[in-house]
Amino acid sequence: MNTNISAKGLRQWAAQCETRAKDPLTTGPEYERLMTMKAALLALADTQEWLDGQTRPANPVA
Repeated sequence: MNTNISAKGLRQWAAQCETRAKDPLTTGPEYERLMTMKAALLALADTQEWLDGQTRPANPVA
């Protein structure tokens, strides 16, 4: 399993989750799962950018 996914790749995966969630055939529990996955993937993308030195931490420790 490749665990070295770029922030861009994570954001693309999150967009796929959103697209699937908006499908009219997506049920309530599946919609919730996909939107939760989207939020998690976006958080991971933010963290990966931070680890790569591209952004500053959102809540820096004093």
